[in-house]
Amino acid sequence: MTTAKAVTTKETGGFDRGTPCGYSRGMRRNHIIGLLLLLVFAGLLYAFTLDDGLRPGELEGGDLITHQYAQVLGRPSNAPGYPLYTMGGWLWFHAGRALPGPDANPIPLLSSYSMLWALIALALLYLLLIEVGAPWPVALPTGVFYAVTYFFWYYAVTTEQYTSSVAWTLAVVYLAFLWQRTRRDGYLLGLALLTGVGLAHQLTVLLIVPPLLWFVLGLEPGLLRRPKLIARSAGLVALPLLSYAFVYLSGARHPEWRGLGEWASTWAWFWSFVSTAQGRGELTWSLRPFVTIEFPALIWREMTWPGLIGGLVGLALLDRRRAIFLYATLALYLLFAWVDRLGNWYQVIMPCYALLALGMGRLATWAFSQARGRGGQALVLAAMTALVLYRGVTSYPLADSSSRAGDTGLIPGWAILADHPPEGTAVLGTLPESLALDYLTRIWGVQPDLRVVTAPEAQTVLAAGSPLLAATEAALPLVPAEVSSEARFSALGRTSAGVSAAPQTRPLWDLQVGQALDWTHDFGAELGLSGARRAQNAATGETVLLLEWEALHPTQDWSVSVRLTQGGAEIAQVDSLAPVMGAYPTSRWTPGEIVGDAYAFPAEAAAGADGARVILYRQSGDGTFENLDVADFALSR
Repeated sequence: MTTAKAVTTKETGGFDRGTPCGYSRGMRRNHIIGLLLLLVFAGLLYAFTLDDGLRPGELEGGDLITHQYAQVLGRPSNAPGYPLYTMGGWLWFHAGRALPGPDANPIPLLSSYSMLWALIALALLYLLLIEVGAPWPVALPTGVFYAVTYFFWYYAVTTEQYTSSVAWTLAVVYLAFLWQRTRRDGYLLGLALLTGVGLAHQLTVLLIVPPLLWFVLGLEPGLLRRPKLIARSAGLVALPLLSYAFVYLSGARHPEWRGLGEWASTWAWFWSFVSTAQGRGELTWSLRPFVTIEFPALIWREMTWPGLIGGLVGLALLDRRRAIFLYATLALYLLFAWVDRLGNWYQVIMPCYALLALGMGRLATWAFSQARGRGGQALVLAAMTALVLYRGVTSYPLADSSSRAGDTGLIPGWAILADHPPEGTAVLGTLPESLALDYLTRIWGVQPDLRVVTAPEAQTVLAAGSPLLAATEAALPLVPAEVSSEARFSALGRTSAGVSAAPQTRPLWDLQVGQALDWTHDFGAELGLSGARRAQNAATGETVLLLEWEALHPTQDWSVSVRLTQGGAEIAQVDSLAPVMGAYPTSRWTPGEIVGDAYAFPAEAAAGADGARVILYRQSGDGTFENLDVADFALSR
């Protein structure tokens, strides 16, 4: 049964020390309006600056890309797996993906999950400010100030979990303050549930629990003599831990998700994973000075000196127990940041900033109440507005993650897809190409039947003869050395080529792509041109001429020159020392073999072309050039 007792002004500090009571209907309405204004402002700001692209380095690893794969595929994230957060992200992504459609860019949707938690955190901060006595004209700019701090803003618009840790910390403080004021057991049970959620999320934020226990038991030591309440609380603490079954089952069903290492069993992997061995390895248990390139200067850069000093002073204006509770929490968080200054200190420093913002709002409330007349109050609000503007203008160019010039990480993947590889193709590429293609097929959902393979896996695919193996232009030199020295090649398009163990008797590219050209010509007795296509490369905008060569009786290595003409005059030229991006000399061709070859021209050059000239040639030892033959073709528009 929920119990409550009368709470004296002495126990809570009274309204003038920051405890709301006796709200009028008008005050409640104003507080609601202020909250809505804060959430609308922050929501529009974050939506406008949401991350919508990826830098090349982001695809190589790190929290951001790990969370994206976890939330889309429903697999554990970084240790200890963040099971509740990840499952929530999976629901958020797959429910939200239906709105813009499967072809829409998924990155803003993935980033908006962080934005959701940021808005929850801002709402909790605003409610805490009201709880400690701030009027809405003070609570609103204080909330806006925290919303535009760099760290919070940046992590609100990118795929990270830190805003949820801020929301968790503020929820704990808010429930603790409500319990202090009302003594209702329901708030204690809520705190127990949040503790369990912390155990299933970022464990570092649980450093608030010792100050919380002091805060609660110091006021109600008799709680330890209530076994039913303790049992219910223990059950709520344990309940979120059931979510770790998601981590175990994921590792059992998908061993490829476990990461690097070998384990005797799924249980061995599971305990190693949830114990966060990597995180513990980053701890620096040393007495070295607490100074790095970032620390401690980033604290006052983030909060600004007025915000930092105002936050620390303002917390002292709370009632004594609340102040000690929050000061102790800040001290423990700062101690952890020192111990873990090379690792996960971000997890606790961001909640610190939120608590400092609460203190700053409390100080502003005191100044607002002490100001004489509307002129003095307007001066207080003007100072807060100036601080908000400075912080926002400073943070904007750093936190804005939309349409960044460096978001080029997916370009190599789009280039491969622009060749329209056949269904089920296994693609061998360089690391940047493989990471980009894997993201586009598995996260974006573009042609999900494609599969990225390593060189050893490519050997298996080539030996089996199915599915088609393709290699990018950059990876083609690796094929003879790491896959097969006898491999045959045929271009799929501008970027990639099909790789086969036996000569091909038909072109490998998609015959539905582009425009068929009636080009045929025998270049002597060695090679013949049996067809061609004209296609547009969606990734680059280039015009691509796809030549369909037929091996007659090749005996020598011939180079190819393809030139666009306008009225007979040459206007653009692309040469290749050997067909298929220089990787497949004609002397290796077998009579009857069909070899696809691709030549790309800038869109502006192709726009005025009405014909094409194809030349087979070779360079003699004395440096002169010998043409096997020259053929001119009409280029229909």
